[in-house]
Amino acid sequence: MANDDEIISVLADEYSRKILSILTKKEMTAQQMSDALGIPTSTTYRKIKSLEALELVKKTKIIRTLEGLDESYYMSMVSGIDVKFKDGEIFCKLEKVAMDKKIQRLWEKFSDRP
Repeated sequence: MANDDEIISVLADEYSRKILSILTKKEMTAQQMSDALGIPTSTTYRKIKSLEALELVKKTKIIRTLEGLDESYYMSMVSGIDVKFKDGEIFCKLEKVAMDKKIQRLWEKFSDRP
């Protein structure tokens, strides 16, 4: 679990913020994130690794492509982060994604199929 300093560090990093933001809307591969945000794929993978270690992002599935490569999809595990500064101390409160939202997204995927 991430401590307050690590969360502040993530929020201070532009690319980590952008990745966390885009993954709150839908699950994506590293390549899709790189393309959407206009950042290098290598940077995206480094940031994802850090966000995963802090349990802010999670790999949701792996799909094998026709070329035989594994393609990992990621999703944000937080719906909000509250930062509070009081009496010289910084506190962060994470709002985790509720399980019912995960189930809702799963049903939405099934309903999108022809």
